Amino acid sequence: MTTRQAAGRSVRAARIIVATIGWVALFASTVHAQSVSPFVGPPFARYCDVHHFAEGEAPALDGFPEDPLCVEYEKRDITVTNGGAVDFLAAEPARFAIAIPKCRYWQQDHWRVQVQPTDPSIVGWDGSYWFDKGAGDGGARLRNFTIGGQPATPDQVAALVEPLDPDMAAVIRQYGETSGGGGATICLGGGDPTCQVPPHCTDAPCGHCAVATTRDAIDGECSCSNASTHGAYVSCVRDAADRHVAAGDIGAECRGDVVRCASNSTCGRGDAVTCCRTNASGVTKCHVKSSALRCRAARNGSVCVGAAKSCCDACTDGGCATSPPPCS
Repeated sequence: MTTRQAAGRSVRAARIIVATIGWVALFASTVHAQSVSPFVGPPFARYCDVHHFAEGEAPALDGFPEDPLCVEYEKRDITVTNGGAVDFLAAEPARFAIAIPKCRYWQQDHWRVQVQPTDPSIVGWDGSYWFDKGAGDGGARLRNFTIGGQPATPDQVAALVEPLDPDMAAVIRQYGETSGGGGATICLGGGDPTCQVPPHCTDAPCGHCAVATTRDAIDGECSCSNASTHGAYVSCVRDAADRHVAAGDIGAECRGDVVRCASNSTCGRGDAVTCCRTNASGVTKCHVKSSALRCRAARNGSVCVGAAKSCCDACTDGGCATSPPPCS
């Protein structure tokens, strides 16, 4: 079998599979009608306790009452010959069904398509898709493209797919991330008033959602902007965390997570900023600096001043966390 024939067979499998990705289809259908801006990650990410699913694993339809719901799917065994594509398609309706009722949803997945299990992948990419019905926005990004296991650009993958599926090629070009960025954040229409509510946590007392909502509550008890000193602010948060532990809002073992976020913040520190420094290897770390002038890039790296007060919220993989522009 020639490489071209192999590519044709695997892309035909991918064509069937991609037709079931509701998130890409949703964004592709709205991109021309709504406001579009560069991709940013889901603003509710800090509330996420991510559920991980193996190849072909279908989530239980009634097993995830929390909101936001955040999931990560492995889709690395999509093959023509061994039923991998069939297993994937069998699981996809359940994946779609658990997302639709949610107000906030974030899906990450990893695609690798090959002809048979022993073959290298013909095409591959990683996806990230989210929506927030209350705010009326969402985002989609495809990145880490490969052809034959080697790094590729979105245009190269789109060119391979285009003869068999022009629509999918257009989606890859629209949402594919290159070295200069990519993907899109999209206004999906007016926000749903029934979804303009706080996150609903069902995780353990030390889950991300429980810790994040406790921090939100403490924000109303300990003022960051009006703190006389950093020490006074941290002391206030420490006392408040003790009260929330006593009330059962969070577990005693994660009280330190709440206090750590306060300690590693600019609260009570005058002109201090959160500084997100990305080194030459692409690793981003947050530091609190006494002023924006002291927020400097590492050699061959990049830097940005965070918008958030705490290093727990300021940075993402590769830079500073940003919020989607408001949808009018």
